Amino acid sequence: MLRLKRIMPLLMLIVAALACVIPGISLPGADVISTQAAETIIAGLTQSVTDTSLPSVIPSATMTFTPTLIYPTPRVPSETPTSTILPDIPTLTPELIATFTPGPVEIRVTRPTHCRSGPGKAYEIVGSMLVGMSAPVIGRDPTGEYWYISNPYVFTEYCWVWGEYAVFDGDHLLLPVVTPPPTPTSTATTAPVIDFKLEKQGMHSCSGAYWMNVVITSESNDVLNSINIVMRDTVKGVTRSVTYNNFPVTNGCEGLTWVETVPGGGAVTVTGPRFDYNIRGNKMQVTVTVCSEKDLKGACGMRATNLKP
Repeated sequence: MLRLKRIMPLLMLIVAALACVIPGISLPGADVISTQAAETIIAGLTQSVTDTSLPSVIPSATMTFTPTLIYPTPRVPSETPTSTILPDIPTLTPELIATFTPGPVEIRVTRPTHCRSGPGKAYEIVGSMLVGMSAPVIGRDPTGEYWYISNPYVFTEYCWVWGEYAVFDGDHLLLPVVTPPPTPTSTATTAPVIDFKLEKQGMHSCSGAYWMNVVITSESNDVLNSINIVMRDTVKGVTRSVTYNNFPVTNGCEGLTWVETVPGGGAVTVTGPRFDYNIRGNKMQVTVTVCSEKDLKGACGMRATNLKP
């Protein structure tokens, strides 16, 4: 329609011009011209348009149900637990109350002293402490008169030594109290103390070994059955000991002889412990213990002296 309005004035102008040029031609009325022009334009427009048939949508009488697929939300698989290294976090440790531990303590004696199986004369003698020897102290008895030490000899691992002649290296007063063993059952008769004399017999050697023999003279009525001899070389600081359940003697390389027992009032020569170097001229601290029974049991006596081979 807009196109028709634009063309209409142009057609009227053309018709008017023709009327002026060609005489005798009657012009139709304006309404007729307008009508004819409009029809001509419409016809042209109609021919230029190609008919296009739009497909008719025929509604179906039957409603078709299209299923809708519903997808469930997928389940997220649980994560496999993995070890995670956490940064080092200081562990709070309960604060411990400091306890005092006494340092090592050593014992020495100014006079030879027996070492017993318990703190007192009622216990049997199982060793000796000689002047110049030392031993670690483990503890003390409740009275503080006896000290529990490592036995310098092989009879027992530990023994009790009287503290009358003791000298300590270390703070012995801080040592723990050790419960002593039960007191041996007392008997009506007190075991007698054996008395004897101790003398030097001489030095001997054979095949690189050196030793000194001593003479024991009993001054008691008891029969002697065992003996322990300890010798300490004060020059070298070397200590040797030997224990017998009889009384052997060796003179040089002549061989060994012995007696099983020593009667009361009798005398015997006994070989002391062997050294692997020449001890001639060295001052020796000698301690001898003799007893009326085997293994240093029964009535016992001890003597100590200094001898020089």
